[in-house]
Amino acid sequence: MKKILLILLATAALSPAWSQNIALGERAPEIKIQKWLDGREPAEAPMTYVEFYHSSNRASTSSIERLRKLSEELGDGLRVVILVREPERKIAQQLAPYLSPHLGVGFDPNGKLFAAYGVSYVPFGVLLGPRGRALWMGNTLQLTPEIIEKSK
Repeated sequence: MKKILLILLATAALSPAWSQNIALGERAPEIKIQKWLDGREPAEAPMTYVEFYHSSNRASTSSIERLRKLSEELGDGLRVVILVREPERKIAQQLAPYLSPHLGVGFDPNGKLFAAYGVSYVPFGVLLGPRGRALWMGNTLQLTPEIIEKSK
């Protein structure tokens, strides 16, 4: 019984490392999006924030509103990409009001980008620098303009 308990504890301790595919300061997987909601790709900016989203999570919806405000506040300095695995017909009405020149919704129908980033919960996001390096990651509700400014 003790051996089984030790194995379970070791597995639980290591599981966050297994689910994390990126590290701060390292190059993150490239964000290649084939289809954008309403064909509206956000403008390029020195920093990109990738938000992994699912409509069933209420905190994800709160994070989208927060990101819209951040993108307006930071203007040309921040590009926000909301990444969804859900079909367009399911989320279009919910997310279309948030689209702007700096915020776009991209589709990841097969979940390849979710897997490449090791996303196991939402809301979760990654702040990327000009060279695609991960500068910050975590729960989007914790992201502040100060964090973004310090990451430059």
